[in-house]
Order: sequence, then C-alpha cells, then structure tokens
Amino acid sequence: IEFDRFQQVDSKQVEDLRKQQNIGDETVFVSVSRLSNEKNIDFMIDAMAQLKEQTDKAFRLLIVGDGHQRRRLQGRIDDMNLQQHITLVGAVPPEQMAAWYRLGDAFLFASQSETQGMVILEAMAAGLPVVAVRSSGIDDVVEDGHNGYKTPAKQSLWCERVKQILDDTDLRQSLSDNALAFARDYSVEKFSKDVRLIYAETLARYHQTK
Repeated sequence: IEFDRFQQVDSKQVEDLRKQQNIGDETVFVSVSRLSNEKNIDFMIDAMAQLKEQTDKAFRLLIVGDGHQRRRLQGRIDDMNLQQHITLVGAVPPEQMAAWYRLGDAFLFASQSETQGMVILEAMAAGLPVVAVRSSGIDDVVEDGHNGYKTPAKQSLWCERVKQILDDTDLRQSLSDNALAFARDYSVEKFSKDVRLIYAETLARYHQTK
C-alpha cells in the first residue's frame, strides 16, 4: 500500500467532508465495499440496528462504494429507520479515499469472500482499528485484540466488538496505534526494501556455491 498517502491528508479536505456529511461529535465507522450480495452489507445493517438498541451513544456508519444492490439496501435502511446511523456514500475516486478513511474512528467489514485485505490495510494506514468477519483474506491482517477484531459470521459477536470500540476510547486509541504500526510494514517502500534484500541474499549465496 501507499502508506505515506494516508499520512499526508489535508485536514481541510477532511473537515469539508465532515460538513458535507453533517457529521457532529458522533463516533464514525467507515466501510469500503461494492454493494453486492457477497459483501454481506445486510449483515452490517442488521448489526447497526442491534447496536442502536444497545447504546445511547451517537454513531454513524459511512459505506463507501456502489453496486447493483444500492437501491434495495437504501430501502432497507429507510424501512428500519436507520437513516441517521447509516449513509450509503456511493462511489468515491481513488485519489480521495485517504480523506474518507480519515473521517472514521474505526473500520467495519463483513465480507467473507475476500482474498486480499487491501481495504483493511488502507484503513489501518489511516489509523483505523478494524472489526471484520473472519475470512481467508483478513486472517493474516487482523490480529485479534491487537489492531482490531475478527469474529465468526455471528451478528451478536460482531456487534459486541463494535460496541466495545464505541464505548471505550482508550481501547480504540490503543488498537488504532497498533493498526498504524502494522500497516507501516506493508508500505511500498518497506516491500521494495525487503525484495532487494531477498535478491541480494540469493545472489550472494549463488556466488558462494560457484
């Protein structure tokens, strides 16, 4: 990932987005996902409805992305009276994504079809702890209880972890610090350095055996 891009976000751009989305002092959760069946968006909507019943704290989930399920999902959000808690943002240009991540306090993800955890690493590069449903794409990225949480596809357990992050600001900060440090190891610069080292060691051994 381009780690530095997430450290160089213009604070005015973030503040403009806050105003655009009418965000006050509520805790902001961010999710980035195509709006399609395999991304498990309904799972998150149901969990937010459950969270609403369990807390008096203000929160908002911004779901960035578009897809053929958008109209149906918006209808479901409206039917469940969750308009104040869930916003379908729509598609965002890649060059603006760092600022959207920076809006958040934590990153939520429920897809079980991931093969790579790229959006999760990007979120961590913006300092966001992660709550995700366990899948092969996130197992090596989310260290449970260290930089976020990964749960089985059980809504009550997933929601419990989200509530922990909502309720405990010290925990959220600790997970955030660990997420940022973890993502730094996946930077383009670190990856390039590691690759150069591997080639150098391989060539050295080759010449030693000749």
